[in-house]
Amino acid sequence: MYHMVFVAQPNLALPRWVEKVAHAGGSGVTLFFIVSAFSLYYTMPLRANDRSPVIGFFIHRFFRIAPLFYAMIALSALRDIWLFDAHHSVWMYVSQLAFVFNFVPGHQEGFVWAGWTIGVEMVFYAVFPLIYARVRSTGDSVAFAFLCLLLWMFVQLLLEYSLMPPEWEKSILQWSSLRYFPVFAVGAIVYHQYMRPTAGDGRPDDRRGVGNALIMIGLFWFYTLLNGWMPNVFGDLFYWQGVAYGSILLGTAMSPWKVIVNRITTFLGKVSYSVYLLHTTVIYLLSPVYARIYGESPSLSISFLSCLFLTFAIVVPLSWISYRFIEVPGISLGRRVSRAINRDAVRQN
Repeated sequence: MYHMVFVAQPNLALPRWVEKVAHAGGSGVTLFFIVSAFSLYYTMPLRANDRSPVIGFFIHRFFRIAPLFYAMIALSALRDIWLFDAHHSVWMYVSQLAFVFNFVPGHQEGFVWAGWTIGVEMVFYAVFPLIYARVRSTGDSVAFAFLCLLLWMFVQLLLEYSLMPPEWEKSILQWSSLRYFPVFAVGAIVYHQYMRPTAGDGRPDDRRGVGNALIMIGLFWFYTLLNGWMPNVFGDLFYWQGVAYGSILLGTAMSPWKVIVNRITTFLGKVSYSVYLLHTTVIYLLSPVYARIYGESPSLSISFLSCLFLTFAIVVPLSWISYRFIEVPGISLGRRVSRAINRDAVRQN
């Protein structure tokens, strides 16, 4: 909804009942980072049987992310030439192919629309094995979260006294991976709390009760954020999103409500990477259709819902195709490479 409103040209008008939620749609990135850290912790033990778990982790992550991202680099380059007569520098291509563009001020957004998060993710992946080895409990995770906050505050302080161009400073403040590391730390907190055998006294009914409470607390926090009621105790109201979504994620893990966890949402989760990288371009190309719908519909709500339904109807099938023919083969290739490396290591020993 967030991108449908702001990527479409002209921007779409919103009915009042959905305005605050749609404008807060960018917070979905926060949820993405929290879930990412949680899932990395949850699946890292699967690498334990590898001859080198760290190498196995990097192989798995590269082949999970790179094939679709590389395909989107090619498609985005063609899109930009076709629609905008825009050409990108060789360094822009190199930095994206090497996944180092988050370190390059001014290039941190990249030209794959919404792909800036992949630059942030790759930085987190690069240091995750070290984090996994050292951050092994809820207490460690909380300490890590505040360490990341203090580090980011220190970086902001340094930027105040730097002599770099203002546009570089602005780029770093908005897109630097260090800004998002405290959010990843929330995912680690959620994981360690979820794995505690004594959580909710260990009884299924009690765990569900705690989970229900956490979901409602998270929803309440999110509502207060929508209305601007939270105090700015972290130096950036953005970090309250981590608290809200962390609470909802932990609650859902402990008490998976059917409205949140079902066959439809599980399918959407499976194709969500493709949805994320494809939807912005689809939305932009649909701009004339949106304008026509808004021009002919008698109701703003009907116009908005029609555009939303149309967007899903196009993006989801395209994402399934992308998942089936790009993501799945990439994942399979990564597994074959990992097995081959393990076999070679066994022979050498």
